[in-house]
Amino acid sequence: MVSGLGCLGHGVLMAGSDDKYELDFRLVDSLVEDGCTTQKVTVGDTHMTVLTTEGEVLTTGAGAYGRLGNLETVDQLFLEPVELICGENVVDITGGLAFTLALTKDGILHGWGRNDKGQLGMGMGLAVDMYAMEALPRPLEAQLEGRVVTKVSAGHSHAACVTSNGELFVWGSGNHLEPELMTSLLHTRCVDVACGQGYTLALDEDGKLYSVGRGGSTGVLGQASVKKLPHPALMDALVDQKTTQISAGWKHAACLVEDNTTTTPPSSSSDKE
Repeated sequence: MVSGLGCLGHGVLMAGSDDKYELDFRLVDSLVEDGCTTQKVTVGDTHMTVLTTEGEVLTTGAGAYGRLGNLETVDQLFLEPVELICGENVVDITGGLAFTLALTKDGILHGWGRNDKGQLGMGMGLAVDMYAMEALPRPLEAQLEGRVVTKVSAGHSHAACVTSNGELFVWGSGNHLEPELMTSLLHTRCVDVACGQGYTLALDEDGKLYSVGRGGSTGVLGQASVKKLPHPALMDALVDQKTTQISAGWKHAACLVEDNTTTTPPSSSSDKE
């Protein structure tokens, strides 16, 4: 991965080196020196965000569009704490191309970075500004105010979350500038969510899988169609399966389902006697 902008947290390149890439795994020494243990990492286009086991959020890499969350838009070569949410007890992080979301223990989402398509869920006024950004973490409010977020996922330029009531909210991609409740799923209770490039997968408590968003020619919506879905729709191909885990890539998706086949154990020699 490219390291010239500091997005790997290794500091400056070696003197006289023209190599801007790390081709082999390399320990991030600064984390070891600071005694930090990592529980989750999320990477964007040219920045990286780390969540430690102590609930601290660290960022490194390109500072453009405020994606590092520390007001300055200059690049960072080493991982530095996001000061404004220190002490917030963050339990999860997720990020897109140039933005990051952090979920605290009390179910509040904070976001920072680029916001040209409403991916931070903080509104855009009358029009989407291609330079819109938040250089410091801000809590997402609007319809999420007073609700407890339990799951969150970010795609390329949009994001989604699930609340403690099993509600699904989606925002970004220039469609919803603030968290929008997916009312078509109020008949069920969502328990997990995954975002790709312009599309979202939602899993309910019964193991049913739904998709919404832009399918394109890749078929990521799993609906045997390339048409855009403005509202979540059940994946009919999996209606007889119980999905247990979901993952959304930029242009493909995958899921795990329970094995509902039954097998007969082989009989022992004593059974034959």
